[in-house]
Amino acid sequence: MWRTCGALGPRPDPPARSVLTNREKNIVKARSKIFGTLVTGASAGALNIRSMRKWATAVALGLTVLATQALGAQPAAAASIPAGSVQVVTKSSPVNTLATKEPFRANCPSGQRVLGGGAFTIGGVHAVITEMQPIHTTSGDSFEVSAAEDQFGVLPAWNFQVFAFCASVPAALGVEIVSRTNAPTSGATDQAAAPCPAGKQLIGAGGKIANGNGQVDLGIFTNSSGSFATTSAAFAKEDADGFAGNYTVTGYSVCARPTVFGDFQQVKTQFSTTAASQKRPLSCPSGLRLTGLAGGIAAPGTHFQEIAPRTTNAPSIADFGAQSSVPPNGPWTMETTIFCAK
Repeated sequence: MWRTCGALGPRPDPPARSVLTNREKNIVKARSKIFGTLVTGASAGALNIRSMRKWATAVALGLTVLATQALGAQPAAAASIPAGSVQVVTKSSPVNTLATKEPFRANCPSGQRVLGGGAFTIGGVHAVITEMQPIHTTSGDSFEVSAAEDQFGVLPAWNFQVFAFCASVPAALGVEIVSRTNAPTSGATDQAAAPCPAGKQLIGAGGKIANGNGQVDLGIFTNSSGSFATTSAAFAKEDADGFAGNYTVTGYSVCARPTVFGDFQQVKTQFSTTAASQKRPLSCPSGLRLTGLAGGIAAPGTHFQEIAPRTTNAPSIADFGAQSSVPPNGPWTMETTIFCAK
């Protein structure tokens, strides 16, 4: 259900990209600085062992029989996150006319860890998400969201929803939240990258913009376009007419060590439109469940209003919605990312 952008109607095929403005080029270049291109490859020669094939086959069959007799069938490795254990806790902030909303949290049940989260502003195009933060303390885990009006304001009373992905996880996963806070800046863009420790992958992400007065919006990008990511960066972008003050950006990565390689996967895609708004779903591969969400938009004047799971019990689909607060001057692209696990 898309409550803030109005009816979107059938989605046309994305139009061809137009030439970016100099400012958009600078924004895209700034976002790309921290993440280089990952190039992998392998090559191997073929060995000519035709004369040994029959011997090798016989030996392999013999070893298989012996191993089966000695050990019996081996059980499959347990899933990194027990099936059905991921639940979404949803909370709604108070409805009021305050220009800047106080941080509001969705708390995980006792003993469960926060894996990631999402947000949904309910108030129109000028309500801007400024924080999506996973929190771990000795007293419990939670996910915190903040939002603020931009300089145009929101006429009716408004609020936002908070979504916390929670689960009971084995201690062997070593779930931890890594954060990085940048120095205050007045730049058009800034980003704070939080890399996972060696051997761990992203299962969730977050970010926070302080003192942006609703004129600096939040995006979250990762360091990989493939299935596995190890670093997220909170991306701050001033709105279409800029921001005169200084703001601070903090990035958060939720990291864990999978039981089996492939248990944690990232799904990422991009959607383009010339319309003033767009909404798109993104699904986990079969058998995997959502643990976290991320995404961002480079075009000035655009920002997310919805980064949210579709269901609360073992979710596997997320909905992403964004709007432009000014008339778009051409196609603009929304990057969407989900983290999935089994």
